[in-house]
Amino acid sequence: MGKFMFIQNRFMKLILFFFIVLGACKGNLESRHNPSGFKTPLPEKDFDSYKNKTRIQIEKATGGKLEEKWIDKRLPFEYKPDDAKCADLMPYKGALLIHGLTDTPFIMSDLGERFKEKCYWVRSILLPGHGTIPGDLLDVDYEEWVKAIDAGVDSFQGKAEEIYLVGFSTGTSLSLHYVLRKKNPKSIKGLVFLAPGIKEKSHLGFVASLIAGIGNIIPKVAWLEIHPDEDKVKYESFTANAGAQFHSLTKNLRELAEGTPAITIPTFMAISSADATVDSDQARIFFCKITENAKNQMIWYTAKEKKDDPKETCGGFIVKRVRNLDAGILDYAHLSLPVHPDNIYYGRNGEYKSCLTYSKFSYINEQDDPNLKKCKEGKIGFKNSLMYGEHTNENKQDYVVRRLTFNPMFNEMMKDIFKFNQSIIDCTSDLVCAYKPNIAFYEALGWDGLNALEKTISYIRTNAPNVPIIGDGKRGDIISTNESYAKALFEFWDFDATTINPFSGLETLSLSTL
Repeated sequence: MGKFMFIQNRFMKLILFFFIVLGACKGNLESRHNPSGFKTPLPEKDFDSYKNKTRIQIEKATGGKLEEKWIDKRLPFEYKPDDAKCADLMPYKGALLIHGLTDTPFIMSDLGERFKEKCYWVRSILLPGHGTIPGDLLDVDYEEWVKAIDAGVDSFQGKAEEIYLVGFSTGTSLSLHYVLRKKNPKSIKGLVFLAPGIKEKSHLGFVASLIAGIGNIIPKVAWLEIHPDEDKVKYESFTANAGAQFHSLTKNLRELAEGTPAITIPTFMAISSADATVDSDQARIFFCKITENAKNQMIWYTAKEKKDDPKETCGGFIVKRVRNLDAGILDYAHLSLPVHPDNIYYGRNGEYKSCLTYSKFSYINEQDDPNLKKCKEGKIGFKNSLMYGEHTNENKQDYVVRRLTFNPMFNEMMKDIFKFNQSIIDCTSDLVCAYKPNIAFYEALGWDGLNALEKTISYIRTNAPNVPIIGDGKRGDIISTNESYAKALFEFWDFDATTINPFSGLETLSLSTL
């Protein structure tokens, strides 16, 4: 044991020496590499007040150098349900969205829009040390992030009837930390986790913890990566302290899980097996070990062959193959899951192109990789060898890879509508006098929605043949139009009855058409 400790200590000294030398070789530090001194406000019940205070903090921290539109995208956002559309669902359910490390609420905006469409009251928060300048991650502690989550949940109480925590990466770590500390709080009704941060992919977090303190003596050592931060809504430069805090947070999270009852709150997780930032296998194992609810579901996105699928899984585990060379998709990346393909900044045709792996900005007198231009400007497609995916050595052997910043299967979640309906039918077929699907909600989803409606009706006919189906379409018009409505409702859709809207006149109630 003594010899082992001697070898281990020598190894750690070598690691420290390496980072000290590396720090000495890095480019010059700028003002953005020092803490701004302005602390991030905590969420409060008056969301407008919280948002305005955060805006002032960002403006001061960035010294007026950041354009207003980019400040707006970094700010916490709130989406309230449409009262006219959602009045029947009051009091509203609430979704609290929590971003990841180095990120801002913008990464959660597409998710927020979809929750709003489902009549959720949506709020996001900005974690301390984020949204300003990278240097603000030098002196932040994960306990400050924990306090922000507590304040975010508390400020939502009394606004929304039920609260759902929706986290991405470190946001999932903090959400899990909250429900474990609070021991399945009754106010939290559901958990949605994308790219869950249970453990970092590499051992860099452990190393970062060792060298973070040295940065106080040698400032350049405090930075694991220094880049121009071309991404306008997040940091690309990365401090040792940020890695150290994530390491400490997830370590504490796993310790909490060992001595705390299992999470019984319904949980949904989506994970990429190719994730190069967090350990996807650890997230999968954690999900199976610490969560207990029959409604749980885990989506495992992978480009691997079936034979390479995880051998140890649990209930609710679904594998989805994501490789599509014709569409330029090698695999998913850590950044991609919460973002819609049409996102104005991170989407397929968005402004930002993630090519950082080909850019040697961290070092002096070193030229950019020749593939950088191709990554930023080249045409995506298999024939041209430029592809989307995670920046792994394996991917880069055969392709120039633009790191995937959107989820090509974002809209695939719509297919889960039928699955949800199916589960309701199975549980209620012997209890209800009728089913009444609202046609408008299906029509609003386009062909995917209409396909789901067709499958729902078919499933009811097969599994609950004695239960009538009412087409809730509020139909009503002149006689000639009613004839077409009736044909669609009773002949095509095979409804047993329909609802009508009498406000167009007496012809709406004509027996000749209904």
